[in-house]
Amino acid sequence: MSLVNDWLRVVFDAALRPFAALPPIVPVTLAALVSGIFALLVYRWTSNQEALAAVKRRLFAHLLEVRLFNDDLRAVLAAQLRLLRENLTYLRLNLAPLLWMIVPFILLIAQLQFHYGYDGLEVGDRTLLVVDLAATDPEGAAAVEPVPRPAVELDAPPGVAVETDGVWIPSLRQIVWRLRAEEPGDVELTVRTGGVAFAKSLFVADPEGGARWVRRSPTRRRAAILDQLLYPAEPSLPRDGPVERIDVQYAAASISFFGLFDVHWLIAFLVLSIALAFALRKRFGVTL
Repeated sequence: MSLVNDWLRVVFDAALRPFAALPPIVPVTLAALVSGIFALLVYRWTSNQEALAAVKRRLFAHLLEVRLFNDDLRAVLAAQLRLLRENLTYLRLNLAPLLWMIVPFILLIAQLQFHYGYDGLEVGDRTLLVVDLAATDPEGAAAVEPVPRPAVELDAPPGVAVETDGVWIPSLRQIVWRLRAEEPGDVELTVRTGGVAFAKSLFVADPEGGARWVRRSPTRRRAAILDQLLYPAEPSLPRDGPVERIDVQYAAASISFFGLFDVHWLIAFLVLSIALAFALRKRFGVTL
């Protein structure tokens, strides 16, 4: 999974870099178009198109029954039962293409989230860096009693000011620093503990313009499969290392939906993907 994420980061960074200074609705619309076409091709190759067309005709017929015999309670109830049966059949016929699409769509959404789901810091903004340490003692048993503050250090590059010493929270096994952005740029923080160094990216946007919508990662986690699937923006931390996760707090972002209103990028992406897939279904000869 780590190799897949390494490859996907390179591909998505390269593909989205030309759009970094444009309104995010532009690349989101292009991604929705590609996703809609991909969904149509999957439907055409993996679904029973004849059966889907037939069940849609039966659904329409049963809806007409309800309309035509609305004064006959028994006929209406029978038509509604047939509608329920045909809806279940329709869902069953859609299951195969949905199973084929679920993993590619999760990978796509996870990558896009780290480009359009978070606002970068700007010069003068403050944030917290939170380091979660592994909750085991040297013998591997779970820690029960609070322990003294471990020897953990933070190195920040020029352009990022560390405003506080690390605050140790024993009950959570967390160390927290407050940071202030002083210069724009994509920089790397370094957390040192146990003779090992762990890097964490931090993005500070340029108030004068430039590349605003680039990959930014609020968390770097251990190499568990689910975490690698959902948080692919940075390489995973070592599975047996002393650090479980390193977080930087970014605010959630919203994008302008063609100047009409602001929404989360995922809502715009899903709406556009479905709309474009339905608009193109006849051109691709696909029954949805």
